[in-house]
Amino acid sequence: MNATPIGMSGHPGSPVPAGLLRPDLWVADVVYRPLRTELLEQARAAGCRTLDGGGMVVFQAAHAFRLFTGLTPDTDRMLAHLSDLVAA
Repeated sequence: MNATPIGMSGHPGSPVPAGLLRPDLWVADVVYRPLRTELLEQARAAGCRTLDGGGMVVFQAAHAFRLFTGLTPDTDRMLAHLSDLVAA
């Protein structure tokens, strides 16, 4: 699990040496800009299951929206919109 700024735009690289990655690992990176970090690319190449920071950015935004407005956002719609934006 990477929860450091390493891998973010302006902080390139990976916090984990690629040689430590193996197929039985599950690798998560909460970085969301970019979603495709060096760590996740190396983990996928090593056969690991991966999770990018897209969910974190959506649920962080949804929580902030709820705090600021008192309204409950549609997180499924937000996730779908993020998916469309990333695909474009």
